Amino acid sequence: MASSSPSSTALAVPILLCLLASTATAARFAPADNHLLACGATAPAVLPDGRRFVPDSGCASTRLRSPEPTLPSAASDAATRPSPLHAAARVFSCRASYDLAVRRRGYHILRLHFYPFEPALAAARFHVGAAGFLLLHNFSASAPVVKEFILPVQSDVLVLTFVPDSGSNAFVNAIELVSAPEELVGDIGTLVSSGGTKQTEGLSSQVYETLYRINVAGRKVTPFNDTLWRTWVNDGRFLVNTESSNSMVWSFGGRIAYPKDSRLMSREVAPDNVYNSARSVSSQGNVTWGFPVPAASRYLVRMHFCDIVSKALNELYFDIYVNGHLAVKDFDISGATRFLAYPYYIDFVVDVEDEGALKLAIGGSKLSRSDEVSGILNAVEIMRMNKTSAGIDGDFAVALDMENVASKGIDEFARSLLCGFIFAGLLLILLMLVVRLRSELRNNGTAWSWQPMDSGDGKLARAYQLVSTKTDY
Repeated sequence: MASSSPSSTALAVPILLCLLASTATAARFAPADNHLLACGATAPAVLPDGRRFVPDSGCASTRLRSPEPTLPSAASDAATRPSPLHAAARVFSCRASYDLAVRRRGYHILRLHFYPFEPALAAARFHVGAAGFLLLHNFSASAPVVKEFILPVQSDVLVLTFVPDSGSNAFVNAIELVSAPEELVGDIGTLVSSGGTKQTEGLSSQVYETLYRINVAGRKVTPFNDTLWRTWVNDGRFLVNTESSNSMVWSFGGRIAYPKDSRLMSREVAPDNVYNSARSVSSQGNVTWGFPVPAASRYLVRMHFCDIVSKALNELYFDIYVNGHLAVKDFDISGATRFLAYPYYIDFVVDVEDEGALKLAIGGSKLSRSDEVSGILNAVEIMRMNKTSAGIDGDFAVALDMENVASKGIDEFARSLLCGFIFAGLLLILLMLVVRLRSELRNNGTAWSWQPMDSGDGKLARAYQLVSTKTDY
């Protein structure tokens, strides 16, 4: 049998690498809408993950509207900024809107980048709305932050509006608007309260603000390793009173298997990297995480599970607690997936009243076959839900749509014009009837004239009376 030459082997290696790279690229999610805007920039900004943000002033699929000129602002030390998106900003002194063309309606991921590189930007206070929802109310960014929202878009244009507070300005450094895969947002969840649990529906019509994405016991996952360009952080700083004897850290080097052609689970829901690690709990222990959150709000808590520790099915059983309430008793991952290393998640809905903290926990169960490992958690997502149909923070008197005032005036003018046309038409018809009646009366020898008539009380009253204009012989 002939052996391959060194030159052919050397040639095959780069070809194989190219094929693998092309396969990975082809498998990457390709959104129908993918707006990446570097606001106030004069040149494109390329990120380490390969995405290219274009200046907002010359994008064909985007229109910036404002009754007054908007001011691009550039950082004096742009070269030293940690991200090229932090080098410039668009500043608004009055209400302004971006019109973003939408190819495919449905859920979209909206990310707004704020990097106040000068004191005036750090002092800015403003409101932000999109698709008719108030997303940020009395917002200020004293430190760099990326605000992410997942919202339904049911029109061919998404209007993103910035409204400065009285005497202040608004600004934004970069904007991302990306189509979300259908499987990202489900419609059914489990409502957890002190009274127990029950199924709740309608989640697919809500607006969500992402507060936390946690990779439990794993390293930070950057947008470069996530098909939806998300960031997942380690859970270490959120652990609460967890004894090391009750918990273990696991890492998995095998292949995460996703259900074939599943419409509920894919790598877009969560990347492999968050399922390759887990934190376990013993049968007699519990592990608790605590997350500071705004009080008086409702939250969607998505807990991710993937059994990467068992050697056989039906070995793990554990309890799940959401904000101190038992959400699931003796949960069996194998019963849900029927396979090992298959990802799975549960959506919980919970109200946080006055405490301003959301606690999650997993506790061991006596049904587990192992005392050391009873249950696991791989990842957590916490999203704030809209309080009302108007937005995340509730109903506030903020004019979001740039067309509101104009359309209101146009509507009133149109109604007035329509009423005028109707009145003029009725008047014209009445005049035509009078003219026709007079003509017919003349032809019959009669006409309208004033004649004195007895009113019945001895007085004379003037009234219309038909009198003959012909003499019959």
